[in-house]
Amino acid sequence: MSIALLTQVYDEMRRLAAATLARLDAAHLAERRLDEMSTGEARRVLIARALVTGPRALVLDEPTSGLDLVARGRFLESVRRVARDGTTIVLVTHHVEEIVPEINRVVLLQRGRVAAAGSKAEMLTSERLSAIFGAPIALERRDGYYSAST
Repeated sequence: MSIALLTQVYDEMRRLAAATLARLDAAHLAERRLDEMSTGEARRVLIARALVTGPRALVLDEPTSGLDLVARGRFLESVRRVARDGTTIVLVTHHVEEIVPEINRVVLLQRGRVAAAGSKAEMLTSERLSAIFGAPIALERRDGYYSAST
């Protein structure tokens, strides 16, 4: 293998990385180390790293834990952009307000087992969530987002 070939691959990797960071509004973070970033910035960079290979799906397990309100909103907007670009999003969360409008199927778990699965409209109802949580849950929908309260 020649040095020129390695340089070409490396340059292509850099181009893909830069494009993916830009896609997530994180291009300004390209030269920073993860330990110099906020939690939200680091998560966007890690998502970019996962996306650089063009995966068909991205699994996010409680991705907004530890983020403040503003960072959470920015992060979820990044997730929406990724979903709109055609990547399947598998989002694990305890918070219905984190279910972005682009997600259309929901699986509800109870005690570690599937309790119900179906369309978002079928699954996210006050009655269904009240049964899952064992307490009265009021659910509202606005602008494609849901919010729940007891």
